[in-house]
Amino acid sequence: MGVFKIGEVFLVDDDPIVKMVAIKILKNIGFERTITQFENGHTALLEIKKRVADQTLIHQAEPVLLLLDINMPVMDAWGFLNEFSQLNQAVRSHFLISIITSSIDSQDRKMAFSYSDVKDYITKPISGKHVTDFLTKHGLYEE
Repeated sequence: MGVFKIGEVFLVDDDPIVKMVAIKILKNIGFERTITQFENGHTALLEIKKRVADQTLIHQAEPVLLLLDINMPVMDAWGFLNEFSQLNQAVRSHFLISIITSSIDSQDRKMAFSYSDVKDYITKPISGKHVTDFLTKHGLYEE
C-alpha cells in the first residue's frame, strides 16, 4: 500500500451505490482517513463554509480530495463550482477537485475544465487506479 498525502476525501454524489463503491475502492487502496459524504453540492459547500467559520480548515496540513459528480439534485457540480470559485483562494487551495461522472458528453468535460479548480475528469466507474494515478500526478500519493 502507498502513502497518501491527503487528509480527507469529500465524496459529493447523490447515488448511494456509487458512494458505497467509491468508499470500498478507497479502502482497498489503503486510504484509512476520513471520507465525508454529501448528497449534493449545496451540503458540501455548507460544510466547507462551516469549517472556514470555525477555522478547522486552515489547520489542516494536507489537502482534501473532493470527488464531485455532475448531475445531482438541489445543487449540481456547476452550481457548486460557481459558488466554490467565489471563495477565498486560501480556502480553495485546500481542495483538489476531480469530477467523477457517468457523462461522456464532451461539453461536460470542456465545461469542467473551464473551472481552474477542477484538476481531473474521471468517467465512472471509478477505480483505485484512477484515484492513485490522479494523486500521484499531483504529488499526493507514493507507492
